[in-house]
This record gives sequence, C-alpha cells and structure tokens, in this order.
Amino acid sequence: MRNVTSTSRNAEKFLPKLLDRLGKAKAKAVAHIKPGDDQEVVLSRFKKIEDELQRMEDLKLLPRVTLWEHTLFSQFTVLERLVDKLFLGDDESNPFNSLEAITDQIKASISLVQLPSYPERSLEFTHRSQPESSLTAVKKLSKELSQKGLEKGIYESRAMANLRRSYEHLEGTELRLCFLSFSIFPEESVIKKRPLIYWWIGEGFITATQDKTAEEVGEEIFGKLMKQGLIQPHGNVNLSTSCTLHPWIRCMLIGLARDALLFHFDSDWPWMPSCQVSLCRRACLVFDQNQTSPGEEDLFTVFNVNSNYLSFKREWLSKLKKVVVLQLGRWQSSPMHHIEVDDEGLFLKGIGAQHYLSFKYLSLRGISGITRIPSCIFNIISLEILDLRACHNLETLPSDISSLRKLTHLDISECYLLEGMPKGIGKLSSLQVLKGFLIANLINTPSRLGDLAKLKKLRRLSIYIGNEAVMHDNEFETLKEISSLRRLKISWAVVSPESRGKIAHQSLDFSFPPDLEKLDLQGIPLKEVPPWLNPRQLTNIKKLYIRGGELCSLDHAGEETVTDCKWRVEILRLKYLSNMKIELTEVEVQFPHLLYLEKVKCHEIEKDKYEKNIFWSKSQGQKLSNC
Repeated sequence: MRNVTSTSRNAEKFLPKLLDRLGKAKAKAVAHIKPGDDQEVVLSRFKKIEDELQRMEDLKLLPRVTLWEHTLFSQFTVLERLVDKLFLGDDESNPFNSLEAITDQIKASISLVQLPSYPERSLEFTHRSQPESSLTAVKKLSKELSQKGLEKGIYESRAMANLRRSYEHLEGTELRLCFLSFSIFPEESVIKKRPLIYWWIGEGFITATQDKTAEEVGEEIFGKLMKQGLIQPHGNVNLSTSCTLHPWIRCMLIGLARDALLFHFDSDWPWMPSCQVSLCRRACLVFDQNQTSPGEEDLFTVFNVNSNYLSFKREWLSKLKKVVVLQLGRWQSSPMHHIEVDDEGLFLKGIGAQHYLSFKYLSLRGISGITRIPSCIFNIISLEILDLRACHNLETLPSDISSLRKLTHLDISECYLLEGMPKGIGKLSSLQVLKGFLIANLINTPSRLGDLAKLKKLRRLSIYIGNEAVMHDNEFETLKEISSLRRLKISWAVVSPESRGKIAHQSLDFSFPPDLEKLDLQGIPLKEVPPWLNPRQLTNIKKLYIRGGELCSLDHAGEETVTDCKWRVEILRLKYLSNMKIELTEVEVQFPHLLYLEKVKCHEIEKDKYEKNIFWSKSQGQKLSNC
C-alpha cells in the first residue's frame, strides 16, 4: 500500500508524476485497442482526464488544501491505483469502465480542492477597522472563482451530492428549515445559540408542543444538529452555547437555501446573502449594501448579518407592513462585535398600527446609541420576543408594558444605564423568560419581585440589584412563590463601601422555589456563606455558578445539619473569587454527583497571582483531588 502521508508532503510534485504515468497508460491502451472499439472515443476520454488534471495544476489549487489534505490524498491514492491498473493491464473488465472510474475519481478530487473553504477565511466579520478592504478582497476572489468556472463545479460535485444526502435524511420540515438558516452566516462565524433560537421562533420554523415550549423545541433541534455533526460546538463542549459551521456544509446550505428561495445570494458575492427581495421575502443586511430595496412591503424578515452601522429613516419601517422578524442586533458570540445607529433609535418610531398584529420578534441586542425605546414598541400586541440585551446606552423604557400579553421572552440584561422597570410586568401572563429585572430605588421600580409570583409560566429569571437598590423587607422571600422557575441568576452591582453593608444585609434573606435547577450568583457582596446557599434548601440544583464577589467559602461552619447534607450539583463553576480557597478533597465530599468543575482565578495568593485554574470533567477518568 502506498504511504498517503508521504504523498501528501509532496503535493505539487504529485500531479506532474500522475500526468506522466497517465500518458504512458494512454499509449499502451491505444496500442491494445481491440477491433470494434472506437479509438477516437478512447483518446477523447484520455484527453478529458488530462485536461482535468492539468486544470488542477494550472489553478494551483493543491497548495490551498489544508483541512481536507488527508481526504484528498486518500482519493489521489485510489486514483493512482486505477491508473496503475490500467497501465499494467490488470483490469479484466472493459477499459472504458476504467476510464469512467478514473474520470469520476478526478472529478471527486477536483470538487474537493475547489470547495470554498477559503473565500472568507482571512476575514473577521466582527470588529475590523476597515471592513471595506476585506469585502473587496472577497468579492474579487468570488469573481475569480466564477470566471474560472469553479462555482458550478462546486455545487454539482460528487462531494456536494453526498453532503446533500445528509440534509435529505433530516426528519421533519422544521429541522430542515432551521438547518438552512445557517446558510446566511459568514464562514468561520461563531454563532450564539440563543438569538438563533429566537429567530426560529419568530419565523415560525418551530412552535410549542403540548409538552415543550418553543424554546425547548429549539434547544432540541440545536442538539440534534450538534449530535449529527452538522454544526460543531464552540469552546467547552460541556458548556457550549455557541457553534460553528464547517465550510463544506455551509457551501451546501447556500445552494439549498438559494434553490428554495429562502434567501437571495448576491451575484457579485455568491457566498453571502443580500438585501435583494425580488424572489424571496427575507432581506439580509451586509457590509456596504444598500439597506433598502424594491419589494420591502412584502418583507417577512430583516436580518442583520454583519452591518456595523445602521442608518434607517423612519419611513423605512413604516413600509415593512408584513414584517414578522426584525433581527437588527448582534447574533455573534463575541461581545466585541460592534453595531451602532446614527439617530439614537428614532427610526423605531416608524413602527405603527400596521405592525401591531403581525410583528413577533424584535432584536436590538448589543446596539450602541439607542437611549430610549419609543412607546410604540410596547403597543405591538403580537410581539413574542423582545431582545434589548447589552444596549449599553439605553436609559429609559416606556412606562407601561402590560399591553404585551403575548410576550414570552424579555431580555433587558446588561443595560447598565437603565433607570428602572416599567409597570405591568406582572400582567405578562405568557412570559417564560425575563432577563435583567432591575431592582433600583422605589420611585423607578414600580414592578417588584412580588409581582413576578403572578407569572405562572416563568421558567428563567435574572435579577440585577443596582447600586441604588432599595428592597422591601423580605422581598426576596417571594421568589419561592414563582413555582415554575427553573433557572435563576442574581447579579449585584459594584457599590460604594458605605452602601456595601446595607446591600449585604438585604441579601441575607432569600428563599427559592423548590424545583430550581440552576443558580447563578454574580458579584455576591457577602464574605460568609449566606444561610440560603446550602444543599438542604436548594435540593434540586444541578448547576451552580458563582462568579466574582467577596465570598470566602462554601462551608457552613458549625452547622452540622447543613454540612451533613450533600449537594446534588453536577456542574460547578467558580470564577474570579479572590477570597475563596478551595480544597478539592472537600469539593469531592460535598459534591458527590459532580460531573464538571471549572475553577478560574480563585484564591489570590498575591497581587494578580492565583491558585492554579482547574477544568475537570469526570468523563476524562481523572480523580478530582489529583488535579
């Protein structure tokens, strides 16, 4: 057997060698043509094979192959054997069959090196200072591929046909539609799971079932695509909330989505979608493209793929009479991706009565420059998802949100300039997810924690205790009344030393619903472990995250009734706890069900020097105390 590895090390020498051997095989084949065979046909087929191989060499495609090197040279090894077989006369079958097999193998090899694993590989569609130069480079390469006739070959190749079969084997329309949605993302993008699922819900690709919410259905689909290898987890597999897409799969999806008229892909830049809507009802905002186009009145979705600067006139929104999804904000995993508007978000006032019955999903996530949300947004009675996360300039919300009775998701987390909560949150009877509930002074927070007990479908809640927080007596004890709650995050603002004692005292009396599964504490101002942070009260917790703050230990010193009870936690993340010294032997004892531990920058030994970071997984087989 030939050594594939040694062959792959001499990629540029391989093709001339193969062409030479093919020439000798042709001479022998012609010399032994049997009576009745057509010499012209044989010669034309050899010529076709030689042309294809010569084309591969002339285009210098082999040096571009990196990720697919092993697969490519495995195919070349098969090709070499076929040529040898023909040359040595070992093939007892018709030589025409050998020629057909060789031709097919060459096409498969060429399609492999032609697949566009590189059009945007040098680009970062995030926070480049000069995106225009990158855009020009991609368009130039795209034009080059088209002129060389490679694009058609890519989509008609055997390799692409095999990938299409993986798509065809997916069960159900909703799974296929969700998978096709990945076609619009630039190559090598890290795609955040949550905005993706929100988009699927808004589009109607997924809906709630009798047993599951729409978001749970989305989680299941995301998991299926991950399990089948159609998308890859980004970062830690145990905690991954983002994914990436293999370039080949992305290429296949572009062809399928284009054929299905799901999106329009730019003729000058065929690897990216566009805002042109002549044949489809979804527009994508991309670098340097006009953000308006004919047919806007029929648009169903507007999705910001990688436009960093949004400049809209108010009239633009008023034209989108049938729009259901307006995803203008960030979908990227990196918080460094920057988007800004030029009018403080005044274009949002273009939303009018024509949108009130159809609009389902609005995302302004991560957009800078928006200082206030106009009251018309809170009049969209059909709205199901409102994502305002990380709008860092946002100061004011409309005073009353009670009209949004269909709202299932409200995210106003990381809006650190926000002054307070609107009234009426307790009337949002469909609400399942509420992130960024702000506890401020009594004047700016007419909605209090007690109002949330009325929300019988609320499953996920994050609370931000501001630096001016004033809490009613025993206010946090009302948390236990939210019986549907499964995930809870509590964050404390950085406060002055004068206020720290008051906030810390107010943080002692917490109670939690019995079926809580995840607790995330960020910036906890207490040094000693509070009485509520114990396994006897948190009996069903599977995930416990503690990040930042003053906490020194998780031990309840002298409280035997607590220390004798063991945690049922499976995932434990402890980060940026400079006061906390963690004994791994104690962790093993107190957390016997632990599957994963993450310890980062804990116990500051001296300035900016911490104990060793630990990333431990039980699946690796190593005992925790040996880390």
